[in-house]
Amino acid sequence: METRVRLFVLAVLFSLISSPMILPAQGHTASSFTVLVQENGFSQTSPEIIQNDSIVWHNIDNDSNLTHRLVYDHDGDGLYNGTFDWDSGELQAYCERDGNNTKIDSNCSSSFMVIFDMNWTVGNYSYQDIRSDNTTVNATIRLLADTGEHVEPNSPAIGSQFGVNNDEDVENNEATEDSGLTPETMLLYVGIFTGISSVALLGLLIFRRAEREDFEHGQNEAE
Repeated sequence: METRVRLFVLAVLFSLISSPMILPAQGHTASSFTVLVQENGFSQTSPEIIQNDSIVWHNIDNDSNLTHRLVYDHDGDGLYNGTFDWDSGELQAYCERDGNNTKIDSNCSSSFMVIFDMNWTVGNYSYQDIRSDNTTVNATIRLLADTGEHVEPNSPAIGSQFGVNNDEDVENNEATEDSGLTPETMLLYVGIFTGISSVALLGLLIFRRAEREDFEHGQNEAE
């Protein structure tokens, strides 16, 4: 009888451990896309991104001796100071730093980032590079829907919570996204490992107990 019980318990444990885990469905993993600001224009003039992605512009124009100012005019008033507008300010090709790698001029920027979170509606966004020689370069961002996420039909208007960052914030955001791990993912892995370990320990305890009972039963019969 005890042998049958042990075999049944081991079969159940094996089926639990070997059966595939059903993980929760996840939406699009946010990515960061780089666009280079060059002397002759952008490295990408019409990038396609998905909601929750971000774009980082880096000014690498070291030859023209020009500064670049990236602007988006949502309300069309030409001022770039509206609630949903963006203005990178003057982007330099290089920001001088001291021996501690701290910018000597805290207002100097060479990079600019915009996060296109779920507050941005799907569509095309045309923006400009206003150069210090009064010439402009036009470009468009094509924003696609994140089909892995549920989007409410009455979502807020464009830009109500969008992120705009320069230099150090850009570097920190890129490092976080490159890691590929989120706190939710780590907790999920810990939960899976803990569950499997608990089942294995329970099976071991039941198996050892059954062996002890068999041993005691054999001793009793010998007496």
